[in-house]
Amino acid sequence: MKDAPDAILGSEQAAYLEGIEPARDALLEEMERFAHDRRQPISDPEVASFLAVTARASGAKRIVEVGTNIGYGAIVLARAAGPSARVLTIENDPQTVTIARGYIARAGLDAQIEVRQGDAIAELEALVAGPDEIDLVYIDCVKEHYTRYLELVVPRLSARGVIIADNVLWKGLVAKSEVPAKEQARVDALRAFNRALVSDARLRAVVLPLGDGVGYAVRSSS
Repeated sequence: MKDAPDAILGSEQAAYLEGIEPARDALLEEMERFAHDRRQPISDPEVASFLAVTARASGAKRIVEVGTNIGYGAIVLARAAGPSARVLTIENDPQTVTIARGYIARAGLDAQIEVRQGDAIAELEALVAGPDEIDLVYIDCVKEHYTRYLELVVPRLSARGVIIADNVLWKGLVAKSEVPAKEQARVDALRAFNRALVSDARLRAVVLPLGDGVGYAVRSSS
């Protein structure tokens, strides 16, 4: 269930892709309804499928999610990565943390997923100060801070590491010449992030017209 019609794909293509998207289980469908009814920004179903495919294909064992919301992405990632993987997910709002932990417990994943309550930048700074590398990073948090998140996680990315960032085309506005004043700061920040992602010599990256725009990067071989 989407929060709004696609702003990037044409309506016919979007409807077709949504129509072939596999059905989610009862818990994920409940979470989608909860998010829709309460205007909680979770991943679109096709982005969730992309997360699952990437987590499985990359063999990620240490996963960091920046922006838990109600736990939808964390559950998808943990399920796809398998029982030996661990997901650390960061959410600043304490009430949302409680909701996320409840859903994660119902999914039977509370031993595999740690929901850490705190400011994303502060938590990432503490995390990357440690010795452990990160296999997969999923960024879906404060858009104005995307570039800072990137700066923090790239040095700790493992050799097979992957970065996925959601909403990088922001309702299609990132590509438009005229942007509403209330969206300008967010759009400028996402434009800067996209340039940083694709131009970083340590990464091989692409921006995909999936959902609301997905940034995807892997470690460069050079």
